[in-house]
Amino acid sequence: MESQPKRKLAAIVFTDIVGFTKLSAENEPAALALLEKQRDLLKPIVDSHNGEWLKEIGDGLLLSFETNLDAVECAIKIQKQVKSVEYLNLRIGIHQGEVVFQGSDVIGDDVNIASRIEPFSASGGIAISGRVNAALERDPSYKTLYLGKPQLQGVSQEVKAYCIISHGLPETDLTQVKAKLVPIEKAGFKWNTLSILGVAASIIGVIALGFMGLSGLSADEDEIPSIAILYMKNLGNADDEPWAYGLTEDLIVEMSRLGNIRVASMNSVTKYKNSNLSEGDIAKELDVSFTLTSSIHKANE
Repeated sequence: MESQPKRKLAAIVFTDIVGFTKLSAENEPAALALLEKQRDLLKPIVDSHNGEWLKEIGDGLLLSFETNLDAVECAIKIQKQVKSVEYLNLRIGIHQGEVVFQGSDVIGDDVNIASRIEPFSASGGIAISGRVNAALERDPSYKTLYLGKPQLQGVSQEVKAYCIISHGLPETDLTQVKAKLVPIEKAGFKWNTLSILGVAASIIGVIALGFMGLSGLSADEDEIPSIAILYMKNLGNADDEPWAYGLTEDLIVEMSRLGNIRVASMNSVTKYKNSNLSEGDIAKELDVSFTLTSSIHKANE
């Protein structure tokens, strides 16, 4: 007789092997061996953190834990364990919610949300939802970075995505993430793609003028101009910091998409957020021709 569905609160973990599709196409035996290696390495870790190995979905795993802390500690241990294993580069996403357990499966909106959080993880990193982040805020040993609100069709609840940047985990570079975030609303209007493209095009126009010699510098005709868009300085309160991050990241992404210019990644410019280095020194370290500084202040509505 089939077991009755059980509804309970759980921390759901999704994992995914980065580059597995490419590996499968090029070397199927190696890909199958990697899945076996993943199983052998990770099952004991999941068991030791009171987790449930619910199922394998292709190269990904669906795991369940009683608490957020168990899920996070297990995910950190997993990333440390697989770091030295060739090709076993994992992205991990964690979300907590009310889910329905039926046999060895688990269903519900919160399971879907967990699967949508995972793409916001860096390779070797961990992405978490706002609920999981709230649980970690009480522990000063954990540091997280707000990424934004994922675009989730058919989900009524608001979801925020963060990445863990302590415990040796890498920060998510949003320019490398294919999943979409909800556009940031900027006091009175939406900072949308058209707005960003306009700013980006203006910047490229100015750079082109300087690059063609109007700045007094001679340039190699074959050289591609390059720029580092430095982290926007937040002139408002601390609650507005995600705006500064989001607008900087949006501008970097759209500038990169325009082509004909090399743009330093968000990950590379973030480390200069509170730097005392001059713009010239930063440009040298990032190997770019130009730097752009800016500030933002969110007006009260």
